[in-house]
Parts: sequence; C-alpha cells; structure tokens
Amino acid sequence: MNKTSKLALAIAGALTVPAAYAAETLEEISVTVSPLDKPADAVAAPVSVLSGNALREAASATLGQTLENQPGVANASFGSGVGLPVIRGQSANRVKVLSDNLDVSDASNTSSDHAIGIEPLLADRIEILRGPATLRYGSGAIGGVVNVIDSRIPTEVPEELEGALEMRHNSGNSQDAGVLRLSGGAGQFAWYLDGVYRENDDTEIPGLAIVHHEEEHDHEEEHDHEEEEFNTDGYVANTDARADSESLGFSWITDSGYIGLSVNHLDNNYGIPLGAHEHSHEEEHEDEDLADGEHEEEHEETPEAVRIDLVQTRYDLKGEHRFESNYWDKLLVRLGYNDYEHTELEAHEDHFHEGTRFTNKAWEGRVELTHDNGGQWRGAYGLQLSDKDFEAIGEEAFVQPSRTRSAGLFVMKEREWDGWHLDLGGRLEQVSIDPETGAKEDYSLISASAALQYFLSEHQHVSLGLTHAERAPVAEELFADGAHVAEARYLIGNSDLDKENSMNLELGYHHHNQDASGWHAARVEVNVFYNRVGDYIYAQNTGLEDAESEYPIYAYFNRDAVFYGAEASVKIPLANAFHLTLFGDTVRAQFDDSVAGESRDVPLMPPLRVGLALGGDHGPWSWEWRTTQAADQDRAGAYEEPTDGYTRMDLTANYNLKLGETDMVLFASGRNLLDEEIRNSTSLLRDYAPEMGRSIEAGVRFIF
Repeated sequence: MNKTSKLALAIAGALTVPAAYAAETLEEISVTVSPLDKPADAVAAPVSVLSGNALREAASATLGQTLENQPGVANASFGSGVGLPVIRGQSANRVKVLSDNLDVSDASNTSSDHAIGIEPLLADRIEILRGPATLRYGSGAIGGVVNVIDSRIPTEVPEELEGALEMRHNSGNSQDAGVLRLSGGAGQFAWYLDGVYRENDDTEIPGLAIVHHEEEHDHEEEHDHEEEEFNTDGYVANTDARADSESLGFSWITDSGYIGLSVNHLDNNYGIPLGAHEHSHEEEHEDEDLADGEHEEEHEETPEAVRIDLVQTRYDLKGEHRFESNYWDKLLVRLGYNDYEHTELEAHEDHFHEGTRFTNKAWEGRVELTHDNGGQWRGAYGLQLSDKDFEAIGEEAFVQPSRTRSAGLFVMKEREWDGWHLDLGGRLEQVSIDPETGAKEDYSLISASAALQYFLSEHQHVSLGLTHAERAPVAEELFADGAHVAEARYLIGNSDLDKENSMNLELGYHHHNQDASGWHAARVEVNVFYNRVGDYIYAQNTGLEDAESEYPIYAYFNRDAVFYGAEASVKIPLANAFHLTLFGDTVRAQFDDSVAGESRDVPLMPPLRVGLALGGDHGPWSWEWRTTQAADQDRAGAYEEPTDGYTRMDLTANYNLKLGETDMVLFASGRNLLDEEIRNSTSLLRDYAPEMGRSIEAGVRFIF
C-alpha cells in the first residue's frame, strides 16, 4: 500500500468514528515564559501549552517523544531512553530545557545519547516557546525554550489532602509505569510529595533495526571474506530501561507571597541501541587469534552493549512577594542547585564495568521585579546568574573539564493603546568558559527584541516581531578532541569560534474565542518565520577518518545559515460536538556559502508534516483520532543519507467515572497503528533505531 492510500485510509477511518463523542473544552492558561502573567493567547511570541488530559495522553518516557506532536517541534531520539526536543530545526545548546523557569543543568546538551534529567510523567504543564527566548533565559535559548512546570514547591495551601495515582502499561516495549502525587497542609504551611517508577523491555519495531548503506562497506571488499553484519529483526536490542524519581517540597505561605524549598532525586538506567557503538566482542580477541595463525571464520559480529546510569539530585528554592503599591507588582526569586552524574557502563563478558563518567555540578539563580503603572507601561527587570562545573573522566572523555559562568541583566516592557500592543526588551550577558588546560574564553552578548500586535477584535490579532539574539559557544564546541563512541564520531573543537548572532523575523495570526458558537469558535494559529544566523556553529563532517577509532572526523566551524518555515493549525467545531483539526509545519535550513561537492543543506532537519485530527467529547467519553503525514527528508546535509517519509495514525480515548469523592479515568491510546517504519531525520541514530511500531498503551488514573 502506498503512502497516499494509507493517508486516505487514515482519513476514512477517522471520519467513521461513532458520533457518540463530543468536543473538548479549552481553558485559558497564563504562561510563565512571560514574567507579566499573560495568557498564552495574548503573548506575541509563538507559544504552545501542553496541559491537562492532553499532557497525560502525550506523556512518555522522554521529553522529545512527549512533545513531538506539538507545532514546530520534532524528536531527536537516541533509542527509547533519550529524546531531545528539536524546535524549528534547532536543539541541544540552542534549545533551553527548564525545570520551572530554571535550567535543568544536566549534560543532555553535550551529547545526543544523554537523557534530559526530567520525568515528563510528573509535569503539570509544559510550555514551548518557538524562536529566540534569550531576553529572559540567556544564550542557550537562541532557538527556543521548553519549560516543564511542576508542583514541587506549593504556592497555596490545599483545603484538604489532595492526590493522584496513575498506572499504565505499553505493549510496544512492555513498559509499566506508576505515578503518585500527594499534597496537603495546615495553616500557612503546605507540603508536596510525588514519585514515579517505570520499567520497560526492548522496543518492538516492524522489520530490521539497522539500515546498512552500501557505500559504508566498500572497504570490506578488500577482506578475504565478508563477515555477516549484525542486525535484529522486530526489536531494537539493548533498549530496555528502568527509572524512578521522588520529590518532596514544602512552603510557608502568607497573604503577600510565599517561600518554599524542594528536593528531587532521579535514577535512570537505559541502554544504547546495539550498533550505535562500534565496539564488538570479537575485537577483544582479534590480535590473539591472528598471533596463533588462526583464520577468522565467518560469523555475525555482535556489538558491545553500553548502558547509561544516570543519577541526579536537585534542590530548588522559590519565593514571591506581592507589593501593596500602585507601581511595583511583585518580586520573584528562584535558586536551584543540581548535582548530576552519569556513567557509561560497558559490557565485558558477563558483567558491566564503568567507562566514561560525566558530572555537572551547577547552580543558577534569578531575581525578577515586575511593575504596572496603571495601564501605561508594564515591565520586568531581571538578574540571572549561573555557574556550571562540568567534567568528563575516562578513556572516552572527548571533552576536557571546564567551568562556565554567566551573568545577565534584562529588561522587558509592554504597552497597549487603541487595539495595539507593543513589547520591547533588551539583555546584556557575560559568559566565560574556563577549561582545565588552555586559555579562558570570554564572550559579551547583546540581545534585543520588539513585537507589535494589532487586535482586529477581542479574540483575534496579528503580530510582527523582530529579535536579535546572540549565543556563546559551549565547552564541547570549543575544546572537544576525541572519539565520541556513543555517536560513532571523532569530534574536534575550535577555540577560535565566534559567537552566533541571530536575526529572527516573525509574522503571526491568532484567533481564539471558545465562548462563541459555530465557525466563530474556530481556533486558528499561523506563524511564519525567517531566521538568519550569522556564524552558526555546527560539527561539519570533514570526510576524513580517524586512524585509531576509524570514526569519521567532525570539526566545529562557524558558517552563516538561514532557517525559514511556518506552523499552522485550524481547529473547527463541528455538529454533534465533534471537532476537526488541520495542522502542518515545515522548516528549511541552508548555509549561505557552498563547499565543493557538498550539500548546502543544514544537517538533521525535520521533514514537512501535515495532518488532521478528528475528536469529540460526550458525557464521560472523550477521544481523538490523529493522522500525520511526514514527507521524505531528501535535503540531507553533507555525508548524510535521505530519510523516508511516513504516515502515522494515533487514537486516544478516555472514560471518566465518579467513585464517591474520587474521580477515576480509564485511558487508552493506540500509537503508530499502521505499523510504519519511522526513522527520525533529526536523530543521529536513525539508521540503528527506528521508532516504536504499533503499540497500545492503557491505564487508570485516580484523582482525590
């Protein structure tokens, strides 16, 4: 069956769902990506919010997989244990992942095999800001922000004990997961407790795990014989995982604010798909066998298993004071410290031994003071400080230890008049990176933005935004020098790198009126962007090979690039409480200059996606049938292979019950129902580990 037939089948299937379901209600949510308590619909920048049932249905083991259906967001997967969000083609050091407005401060941006130190199953809400967000969050947010909001530090005292218990099972990897939340308090004291446990086996897939490209093995023709290549059929080997996380928080709450503390501990042990690492058991004995004059027999070379053992303890302080003033509004204080460590465990005979160990001891603080002078200018002033002590120890440590400090001052202002809304902002930032050996690198960064909105009516507006943002290189881009086994690349840093500078132009249209009826209640969001990045920093495949590791050599360079694209969605209420959503997103990225014989396309870009979703809500039932068509990604970067498109069909359903004072929700979802072979063009591991095949996830949630 071709892809066009599959899409037609998916649409027909969606349109034949019984009409006994009805449309979901939408809620206005104020987003924290703005310090001025604005609802998402009023923010000039393109913001998405995932919360409530939509978040519970999307929540997965990784943040990238949780967000992959959001507009402009893709998943840079590295097996089932790692999923990094890609926003408009940018990720890692350009997309800042936050834990309640503070940097998560793990090691996920140093390598694509490093998991993010956040459990999506514990999130209350996830905010996604597409495009530069450096004004408030600094250099690492030049491509966007993912802000994971939780309830670890209470901001109000519950009237009685509250809690939730959830259990779920996924057939695609036999994953079992459980989540528990409890909160309570008395007087001015409030407390919070949560925990999550999940465990899964290897990921099941349709067909073979590893794609072997013919050109990769031309050199093998010189051998006396050709060895049988390793592969697995129907599953991705070594992708089992086990994780648990626990949090405890408490607050002292008064009429004018609160102060609170929390601690979170995370253990995450997951495997790297076999084939990604090039070590093999036979290599250990090759020299010995040849010394004895023996000839190798034809065999299937089994790669060496590698696992990641991640341990993290995070401490947070959060406070707010509201002023009784006609000008000053409130003072916000945040301080976080993260003690992060993960060890690469390498298989040796019948046990694992410790390989390279990565540690990151980091703290970050921010103070924000907001004001409102009665309908004229509103604004916020802020100070952000951070200190990160990063170290990699072991034979495969490809980057030397370093310490990164940053300090930033910012101001944000806004004003409304006669249907117009103006946002202005600026930031000054100083970043220093001090390696263990070599000279310290210092960068002075300036960011500024302006956005103008015109409200055509109370519920619709157009917006135009212009942002200048700068990003300092990070330690691995400056000082890397070694074989990175997880990515099968030899990385060479460049201490002469210049800072990136981005000029982003954004045009948007938004319509949302949930209180209307018929076509007037349609929700429409359209954003078009053009982002010129001067001195874009990327790891270029040099076409050379390191003699010792036999890995291709990637070297970091500056190169001007342009990113442009669009996101659009239209949600239309239909008769009998149905709703239909049409959506799509695309991003194209090219370097300005040409290199002889190489593609100008920036590597690891997501494909064009379009799709539709039909859903409804009737009484205790709610459901949605979603179909996404991803095009072929044939604009691969230099030395990159094209990636085939796919049609993905998903179905989710919920049934709500009332058991006395307890709400019970039965939920189920079918994912990738067409059992498509899906390989993410954004992933370095796409040739080794496709996404999960057809799977059913079901569970029960109690809320009391």
